Amino acid sequence: MFILILVILVILSILLLILAFRLFKWTLKSKRRIQVVLVVLVFGATGLVIHHFFFKNMRFIQSEVYPNLYLVKYPDKEYSKVQKAIQEKIKEHLQTEHKTGKPLAYTNENGIYFYEYGGMTFGFIGEAGTGYFMDHEEDLGGFVTEELGMYRDYRLAEFYYDSCPGDSTLICGEINYFNQGEFMKVDSLKNIVSLPIYPKNKALK
Repeated sequence: MFILILVILVILSILLLILAFRLFKWTLKSKRRIQVVLVVLVFGATGLVIHHFFFKNMRFIQSEVYPNLYLVKYPDKEYSKVQKAIQEKIKEHLQTEHKTGKPLAYTNENGIYFYEYGGMTFGFIGEAGTGYFMDHEEDLGGFVTEELGMYRDYRLAEFYYDSCPGDSTLICGEINYFNQGEFMKVDSLKNIVSLPIYPKNKALK
């Protein structure tokens, strides 16, 4: 299967190169065609610049399978802003009627996890990326293994929590921050008001 898919990709790449070369030759035969192509390229480049600077705002996507997992699209280059946004998302998560889902393979503790949205998307040939876990459970025993722990380079933060000492109605915990998979620092969050978790019969399966 792997060899077949690899051969298909190589053939498609060759066909695309041939098509691009023929299109290039066809364009050079007329000044008007060259002008049209240049206009299209200018508009395309302008659109990419506008999209990059105005529409790539950092946002959090909650997994439909693991409600305590958030994938972060377009994390801010200033890491302190990412950390602050994660803290706010933790508080928001605990202050809403959050559901419980199937625990992740590498931990059974009370936690909220943040990973950057990314990774390869070649299916059988490579990793499916962290986006796989938006609507899929971890696959620990299939033909291709997909486990969140495989994507440590995309890990941003993990928040482990429990009831605060002396007041079981409040939540206290620690956030472990990571940058490109490397541990950075620990922060504490204390006295967070938490709404009740959905009953088990309403939990995600």
